[in-house]
Amino acid sequence: MIFSPADAARVARALVATDAVRIAGDTPFFYTSGWASPVYVDAHALLCDVAWRTELMEAAARAVAPLVARQGIGAVVGSESSGIAFAAWLADRLGLPMLYLRKRPIGWGVQAQLQGRLPHRKDGVPARVLLVDDVTTDGRSKMAAAQALRQVGVDVGDALVLFDYAIYPDTPQRLAQQQLQLHALASWAQLHVALLEAGRLNAAQAQTLAEFTASPTQWSLAHGGTGASPVGGAA
Repeated sequence: MIFSPADAARVARALVATDAVRIAGDTPFFYTSGWASPVYVDAHALLCDVAWRTELMEAAARAVAPLVARQGIGAVVGSESSGIAFAAWLADRLGLPMLYLRKRPIGWGVQAQLQGRLPHRKDGVPARVLLVDDVTTDGRSKMAAAQALRQVGVDVGDALVLFDYAIYPDTPQRLAQQQLQLHALASWAQLHVALLEAGRLNAAQAQTLAEFTASPTQWSLAHGGTGASPVGGAA
């Protein structure tokens, strides 16, 4: 779910302006989920641009504040690795504790994978958290992260990403089955427009992205990727 169309367009322009968007040449990008794609979004580029990252984090805090209040969220959890920085900046603006979730457990106990001290509500129950990451394709890794948090008793029902492709089939249904609501600042619809408006695409690239937009599943299959979201790793 996109918070604001106006913010989404701005975030998309920021991704283009910071060269966070890479267009494949002869060889497509292959995500860990198995999808083949002609485009890759590397949100790490935003880490180095103080002006853009400040504007985007202000937008994120403004957009997510009503959700935090409504859901009684008491902490922010960043996913390793890029999600950690974005979670820290967001938590600072929201005045909330921040923790981070490792990709894999190291050691034993609650802190084997979840680093930080989880706050508790007045009744002693662990606070509900907001999961934060940079980018998602089919949402599978966000579901896995939520499951990891729940296994150690953490209450999580919402995840926030800077960018969600929001074009891969069955993702909404799978998220609903996992009782996880995915929120994003921008999606592929806005990013595709931003790329076209910026004049960053040659004719061949514009045609490729048009074909990808029309059917990401068929594009993936035609270029050696999967045509479904498998159980396991994804972004």
